[in-house]
Amino acid sequence: MSNKRFTVNPFGELTLTSEDRAKLVNIANTLVHAKLEEYEEYINIAKTIDLVRWKRFSSSGAATTYIERKNSNPDSNLHELLMTAPLSGTLDENMFGLVNPTLEAMRIKASYLNDFSAAAVLATVVEPTVDEPFLSTVVKWMEIDIPGASIGVVRNRDYVYVESTGLTSLRNGDRVGFHLMHSVNFPQTHELPSRVRGNMSLCAIFRQEGPDRTDCRGTGIMDPKGDMIRMVAMMGMVQATMAGVKYSYCGQMKKLAWLLEQRNRN
Repeated sequence: MSNKRFTVNPFGELTLTSEDRAKLVNIANTLVHAKLEEYEEYINIAKTIDLVRWKRFSSSGAATTYIERKNSNPDSNLHELLMTAPLSGTLDENMFGLVNPTLEAMRIKASYLNDFSAAAVLATVVEPTVDEPFLSTVVKWMEIDIPGASIGVVRNRDYVYVESTGLTSLRNGDRVGFHLMHSVNFPQTHELPSRVRGNMSLCAIFRQEGPDRTDCRGTGIMDPKGDMIRMVAMMGMVQATMAGVKYSYCGQMKKLAWLLEQRNRN
């Protein structure tokens, strides 16, 4: 894996006020709460997919991604995505695999998942603690390769977003994890040369269903900007989303790396 994929903050210092941080946490909490309600409804209907609304778009193993049919929302130019997957591993293993609040954690995660082409941590809002190791809210930047960008036919898409992870409970008491990525803008995060700034709002909910099985349902909307490459950019985001089927494996590798580090220290 090339270190060029991970950079220092490409925008210079992003200074957040206390009000900025509170707003970001509130935005994340509001969006996650809405997705938790959607997930509860999904469980109540036995995880049935409405194929009148959703069209199968892509699959990777047991994971399937659907795209909203145009006639379900004719007034919108944006594509809504739905991803469902039974993931191997426990809830904690999957959450450990996906949480990446630092540049080093992003580097480790991407070495196993290959879910973006370049990335940087812009600001940390909430850091994990010993008591809540999966709780994190971070402002990030990432770039996703678009086929043809290397020869100048199109430009890659990049995103500035708040990423939030953590654990919570459904109304029935079931323990669940969440992973939110939602586009945000600041005066300092200007558009970068040779890239087009896209927008997205993606959220996945995770719930353990057995000793080595975790249910995952992710939904989102993305606007990669530009009608001609919309579907190409969509596929890039789908591939990044599909990387989630390896969260448990990533978590296991991160634990192994930690154990080896501790062994070498001793």
